[in-house]
Amino acid sequence: MATFTLETRDGARQEITGKNGVSLMKLIRRAGVEELVAQCGGSCACATCHVYLTLPQGIEMADSGPGENRMLATASHRKFNSRLACQIRFDDTFDGMAIRIAPEDATGF
Repeated sequence: MATFTLETRDGARQEITGKNGVSLMKLIRRAGVEELVAQCGGSCACATCHVYLTLPQGIEMADSGPGENRMLATASHRKFNSRLACQIRFDDTFDGMAIRIAPEDATGF
């Protein structure tokens, strides 16, 4: 089974088993990580599932779409590897990926 490592804001790490076609947001929440708020439930209407991705060597991911870019534009901690966990569907090629939950924004988004 393909897995990824999640790092929370306090540096704690947890290995999570992925399931093809399921969003990273759902996989993280199902693993009991409440720190990833996902306030809009995955409809790309907030940035409370903002994460930083480190993909395995040689693996590429599709660029973020216009809706995701609009939401990430509101995130004060955006980086080159920022994504919204609700917009990424897990795939076995992501085996070994590392995800870190982004700092919470002062605005609440």
